[in-house]
Amino acid sequence: MADDLRSGALVPLLEAWNPGDLEPIHAVFIGGPAMPARVRVFVDFLVERLGS
Repeated sequence: MADDLRSGALVPLLEAWNPGDLEPIHAVFIGGPAMPARVRVFVDFLVERLGS
């Protein structure tokens, strides 16, 4: 992702609104076997990067 940000393929959104390290971040999604794989991968990424 860092390479994509550097190249301009991805751009940061809402830079002025940053909860910082002290504010909790919540991921709300419907779990279960019908959950798309891309949602599971994204949730796993969030947990890995931000904690559980």
